[in-house]
Amino acid sequence: MGFAVQSKEKGQELMNRVQNGDAKALRQIYGSYKSILFGLIVSMLKDREEAEDCLQEVFTQLWEKADRFDASKGNLYSFIVTMARNKAIDRIRSRAYKDSKQEDHTISDFSLTPESDFNNPEEDLELSERANLVRSALKKLNSKEREVLKVAYYGGMSQTEISEKMEIPLGTVKYRMRQGMIKLKDFLKQDITE
Repeated sequence: MGFAVQSKEKGQELMNRVQNGDAKALRQIYGSYKSILFGLIVSMLKDREEAEDCLQEVFTQLWEKADRFDASKGNLYSFIVTMARNKAIDRIRSRAYKDSKQEDHTISDFSLTPESDFNNPEEDLELSERANLVRSALKKLNSKEREVLKVAYYGGMSQTEISEKMEIPLGTVKYRMRQGMIKLKDFLKQDITE
C-alpha cells in the first residue's frame, strides 16, 4: 500500500523538482496526496463539489508558490495538509460559501474520493486502508490532543476559536496540536512499517 506520508527526503526532492517547473513531480505529489487531502477537505466543507474545487486550488497554489516550501521547517505531508486545511477554512469563512450553506449537502461514504476516482476499486481500497490507519493512530493519542486535532482539522476551527470554544489558553491549544501531530506522525510510521 502506498500511504501518502513519504520520507522527508523524497518530499523535498519532489518539491525541488516542482520549484524548477517539473510538472511530472507535481503529478506524483497529486497522485500520492489527492485522496487523503480530499477526505480532509470534504469532511470540513460537507460539500463534494466545493471540496473538489478546493482540492484543485490547493494543487494550483502548490505549483504557483512552490518556493514557499522549506524542508528545514517540516516535511511535504505537513506542508500540504496545512495548505489544504487553510484553503478549506478560507472557503468556510467566505461569504459565498456561507450563503450556499442554506442548501442541504449530505455527505455519504462514497463521496470521500474525487469524482475522477470513481469505479477504481484499488484506490477505494487504499483510501479505506488509509482512513483506518489514521483512525487507529488518532485513537492512540490522549483524549485532549485527539479532541483538539479533530476540532481543528475536521471542524475547520482556528486555534483561537478552539481556545474560546474549549475554554483553554491559546498556548495550550498550540501545544496539544503540536504534540498530537508529532505523535500522530510517529504512530502512522509505526503502523505502516508493521
